[in-house]
Amino acid sequence: MKFSGINLLDELQQPELSELRDVFHSRLAKKGAIIFSPDQDEDLVFIIESGKVRIYLGYEEKEFTLGILEPGDLYSSHAGCFVQALEGSSLLVTDVQSVKRCMAEVPLFNRTMVRVLGKILQNAFSVIGGLAFKDIYARLTAYLLKEAQDSGVPVDGGLELELNLTIEQLSQIVGATRQTVSTLLNNMVREGLVVKRGRSKWFIPNLKALEDVVNT
Repeated sequence: MKFSGINLLDELQQPELSELRDVFHSRLAKKGAIIFSPDQDEDLVFIIESGKVRIYLGYEEKEFTLGILEPGDLYSSHAGCFVQALEGSSLLVTDVQSVKRCMAEVPLFNRTMVRVLGKILQNAFSVIGGLAFKDIYARLTAYLLKEAQDSGVPVDGGLELELNLTIEQLSQIVGATRQTVSTLLNNMVREGLVVKRGRSKWFIPNLKALEDVVNT
């Protein structure tokens, strides 16, 4: 599912946006690389051109994922978060001033940035609430439930979900160790809550069963 609901890569192909498109340049990032961090002085706006990046907060040895951006999503480096490439990625990058000069003519950018930052804030409150009130099992189940509701594909009377995340990446999202998440997923398989259908592909036979776990 698109994080912002709008694919800016498609929008930038419109002839009337050629001036805006020209202010961006490509920046490549290897898998696992920290692209931006809170202590950097760069004040940039970027669009994910290819790959996938994670927005997260870090404190001591703990990390809290606030969102995962995909091609067409927009973000800013001065939001006080870490930005990490989950896979080999390419970003379209420009400075904030260049974007400001064009924003008056392209309201879409304003709307998209508000949507992304609003979603990040919503996820931040969700992370805080989950850490305060839910155990890891409930957080993992809640994440799978939300993804299934948003992007699950109806099949065989249930929903098929392709996360495109490794176990390590999934563990970072729910704030647990890789081993813990792997064990919990195996437990969920034994309980019939999920069925593994391939690498990072899951089948949810009964969505209400996941809802019951989350609401318990």
